[in-house]
Amino acid sequence: MKNIEVDPEDTLRPEYKRSDFGEIIRGKYATTQVDFHQLTGALLACIGEDEGIKFMHHSIGNYLADHHSGEWTYEIDNANQITLRYWLDSLRNVSETVSSPPVVMTPKERSEIHSALLEGVKKLKAKISDIK
Repeated sequence: MKNIEVDPEDTLRPEYKRSDFGEIIRGKYATTQVDFHQLTGALLACIGEDEGIKFMHHSIGNYLADHHSGEWTYEIDNANQITLRYWLDSLRNVSETVSSPPVVMTPKERSEIHSALLEGVKKLKAKISDIK
């Protein structure tokens, strides 16, 4: 287990530094679909910190999940299309779909997926502000 020292100047979540995700985010390991899911989760964790949001993974087809107002979730389909959701209540949500390249292998592709996710989060936040 990695011994993580807490930096009192670090305003991010105290249990890790963003650099702990460095190899995943830079994509050294994003070579399989499972790794794509891990990469997406790590990128959304970092974007969420910057935007003041905490995303939770939501499985496609799980319609019995007991969502609460204000929850942020994401799901990834078999084509690696990502859907970001903000839940208004247990049944209603606002969503934004983010398309990703079929394969994310190069640093440029990883940068593109990061930019696409960030843009998707900002679009979803704009939709929510229009509703409220």
